[in-house]
Amino acid sequence: MPAPVIAIGLDALAPDMLEDWVGQGLLPNLARLFDDGLYARQDNFSLYRTENSWLTLLHGCSAETSHEWGHQDYTASSYELRERAAYGFKHFQPFYALGDRRRVAVFDVPLTGLVDDVDGVQLLGWGTEVNQILRQSSPPDLMAQVIARHGRHPLYDTITNADDGTETLSYRIPCLYDVEVQRGVRDKLIASTHQRTAIIRDLMRRERWDLLIGVYAEIHTAGHLFWHLSQPHLLQEALRAQAGSDYVLDILQAIDSGLGVLSEELPADARLFVFSPHGMQANSIDLSSMLFLPELLYRWSSGEAAFAGRAAAGPVPPPRVDYRRHWSEEVWDLRTEHGDTVLDSPAAQEARRDPLDWDPGNWFRPLWPSMRAFTLPGYSEGLIRLNVAGRDGTGGVDPADFGRVCDEVTAVVQGLADARTGAPLAREIIRVRATPEQDPGSSPADLMVLWRDDLSADCVEHPTLGRIGPVPYFRSGGHATQGFVLARGDGFAPGTRLPPVKTADVTATLLDRMGVDIPEHVEGRPIGSVMAGI
Repeated sequence: MPAPVIAIGLDALAPDMLEDWVGQGLLPNLARLFDDGLYARQDNFSLYRTENSWLTLLHGCSAETSHEWGHQDYTASSYELRERAAYGFKHFQPFYALGDRRRVAVFDVPLTGLVDDVDGVQLLGWGTEVNQILRQSSPPDLMAQVIARHGRHPLYDTITNADDGTETLSYRIPCLYDVEVQRGVRDKLIASTHQRTAIIRDLMRRERWDLLIGVYAEIHTAGHLFWHLSQPHLLQEALRAQAGSDYVLDILQAIDSGLGVLSEELPADARLFVFSPHGMQANSIDLSSMLFLPELLYRWSSGEAAFAGRAAAGPVPPPRVDYRRHWSEEVWDLRTEHGDTVLDSPAAQEARRDPLDWDPGNWFRPLWPSMRAFTLPGYSEGLIRLNVAGRDGTGGVDPADFGRVCDEVTAVVQGLADARTGAPLAREIIRVRATPEQDPGSSPADLMVLWRDDLSADCVEHPTLGRIGPVPYFRSGGHATQGFVLARGDGFAPGTRLPPVKTADVTATLLDRMGVDIPEHVEGRPIGSVMAGI
């Protein structure tokens, strides 16, 4: 049988940050892996970069191939958007569902529920980085055993029990501007990192697995919440000095220590992979997709403003740093008198247990049937859906006008600019379909707005629709498409450096190292063959 494969994910760790800190000698165990094996950055698919970052690794293919666009479902006839706590795996199972061909242990792969054809254990939802975590295990009592021995994840304080006996976990993302609260979150993440290391070690000791895949989620959370306390950001000068240390580095050093512990117990012949299918950068997505775009489309559709700032003139005031409440509460207070009468409040949505109650774009949902175009809530691109008569409801845009209205919406969005610099926010606007009914298996969006990665605007302006903001930041770090892979063991020469590989190449490599045939839908090649140029 092939040697064991141990795959450890460092979820959403930016490769340039990793390389910099390894070079400074701040991460000794990761530095040892750089010396002992192969390193390459990995390029993931850019569309739905947040929702599909792990799905492309699990499938080994793009969303265009899998026809699975994240973990949200939109029903056109009822304007209903439902967010699931796990991927659906509609057409392809995750690559590790190998039946009795291999023994597999899976721990906390993001947005993953139990699947059939896994001969081994699945321990899911102890503490991954998502808005709602589905907690499941196979065998069913495994999660309880792990919690009894290692404790619950200290960050997740809300547990919702479903009728079918499953649990979902969540927590309220703390205010970025309250450094004392942030310090408490940092401490909880360090504690959970040590717990996670102990859990992975216990799984390693259970048996000689053909594949063990486990993920450190803490660096993902740290990147979102502490970016401005670590890396260049509009808020850095005002807040970083209060932190006392680099919180992102603090978390990564705890993980580095854990990797040292795990490395000491690896089987001598194990192939070790440490990787992330995506990275992190200054957040250019949240405010643009979740607030600016839905408000812009509402103003364009109705002639009214739901949020303040439309009539503002002159220089944009300096960023405030005195926010202390949850982001949704601070943003809700920026609504206009008109907005108060038409928006669905976050409190009302929370009472209905809507998992998107915190998202301002979701507050526009009652207005979608009356708008010409609206934004589907999401975590990556701006997802614009035209309200087409007969497809989305009884009113709305005439299907014959679909192309013209797409052009009009595109022009409107192209006019949106950072109010502080005058730079346009949109890098590209993609037309998903030429007609309203074309390709129903693709994204439910008709237009996708790709935002510029080098802008983290807190206030925007449009030449005819006015100013929106300034508004507080939700998360200072946002998703980037490039991750990395470190590989050590037979077949990976020490000190090897490669140009970027594809995320699907990592999927193919894991399968290849287990001695498993690579399915036809996997759009990558084993990294060994990439090295050989074949």
